[in-house]
Amino acid sequence: MTQPKYKLLCMTFDGNFVTEMQVFNTVQEAWKHDNDMGSRWYFYPFHFVVTESVKTIVESCYLLDKCNGMRVKTIKTIFKDAAEAHENKNVDCELFALYLNSYLFMLKD
Repeated sequence: MTQPKYKLLCMTFDGNFVTEMQVFNTVQEAWKHDNDMGSRWYFYPFHFVVTESVKTIVESCYLLDKCNGMRVKTIKTIFKDAAEAHENKNVDCELFALYLNSYLFMLKD
């Protein structure tokens, strides 16, 4: 049986995302790479470790652990909808993440 491989996905407030080209053997390797990237993806502040196919979130960045196990396509839509909400205009990353976390909490529980 082959070991799963992972990629690092970086997302904007409105759900657009980029993935690092590198494939990682472990989740920890992906996070290490994330920590070593510096500000390369500054405009993509929300980072996730995803499956190699970029379909499922394995681990999430700060405050967004409710995203773990969810589909990237679903999270992309949630981010887009949240970014368009009037109360989220001009908020920083932490407030946006708190809003998303409370929304995901209601969605999953």
